[in-house]
Amino acid sequence: MPSPFVVLVVENDQATLSLLEAVARREGFEVLLASDGAQALAIVHHHPVDAIVLDLLLPEISGFDILRYFKQKMPALLMRTVVITAAAEPAYQDCEELLHVRRFYRKPLDLIDVTSALHACRAAKARDAGEGLPPAMASSIPEHAN
Repeated sequence: MPSPFVVLVVENDQATLSLLEAVARREGFEVLLASDGAQALAIVHHHPVDAIVLDLLLPEISGFDILRYFKQKMPALLMRTVVITAAAEPAYQDCEELLHVRRFYRKPLDLIDVTSALHACRAAKARDAGEGLPPAMASSIPEHAN
């Protein structure tokens, strides 16, 4: 039996956090929750995480800080990050790390889009790991295939 696909949802608005949790669980994902950037970083250091839904506007350690950290220390996770934000475009337009995330959505969210992005993250992880492929095929997949 394959291991569960673990999604970390990082959102400081409790209603949005609960909604995203419910949507991810309904899709069969294991869900971890963080209401700020410090909690999110603690979780990724102590628990394997396969994908992240990340709000940019967080207290203290922002989503931008987390993206920079992932770019330096966990680039594979950066590519399986779904960014959500209510920030105005000038706040994020120069964030180079956003070029490397799986998807970027402005609030209000379309939950079908977020669900689709999480499934794309799961497929990317499986492709990176060569899951479900004969060993000869798995070893021939490029490391960063999208």
